[in-house]
Amino acid sequence: MKIKVITIATLAFAFSLSAFASQTTLTGVLTDDMCTRKHMTPGKTDADCVRECIQHGSKYVVVTGGRAIELKGKQELVSRLAGKKVQVTGDLKGKALTVSSIEAAQ
Repeated sequence: MKIKVITIATLAFAFSLSAFASQTTLTGVLTDDMCTRKHMTPGKTDADCVRECIQHGSKYVVVTGGRAIELKGKQELVSRLAGKKVQVTGDLKGKALTVSSIEAAQ
């Protein structure tokens, strides 16, 4: 009986955590968490600088409304749009967005 109660309580807790995630769409510039708005690699495009920083351990972020939101998941799609203005949709938890879709924005 105790095992059933513990199992049910654990499952209820796990499902309640997903309620804290919210489907969100953000529009901003896709960059990395080291350079954010000002890219520092001379002679390279913003996209090349972002990709180089990612190779050295930085994380993809979208800068919108003066804040940087980390992008998780779909890294291949995200990489294609590095340095560009994007519209990204996903589950927002704290300061991280798990990407469900991303496309170039105007």
